[in-house]
Amino acid sequence: MAQQLFALDDRELEQVAGGRYIGPTFVYVVQDGDTLPLLAQRFGTTVKVLRELNSIQDPKSFQVGLRLLLPQR
Repeated sequence: MAQQLFALDDRELEQVAGGRYIGPTFVYVVQDGDTLPLLAQRFGTTVKVLRELNSIQDPKSFQVGLRLLLPQR
C-alpha cells in the first residue's frame, strides 16, 4: 500500500511537542535541483516543519545527498 502524505502547517507544528514534529516520518535523499520550498510544496508541508524536523539552522547548508526526514501519515 502506498504511503499517504499530509499537510502540517505552522500552527499545527506549534501544537506538537513545543514546536517539534514528533509523528511518523520517512527518509528522502535530496536530489539536484531540490530546495526546501520545493520539497515542502511537493510533500504537503512547510519549510518551517522541514527545518525543525531536520534541525536545519542554515538552509544554505542544504545539499545533494542530504538525507531528510519528511512527515508522513
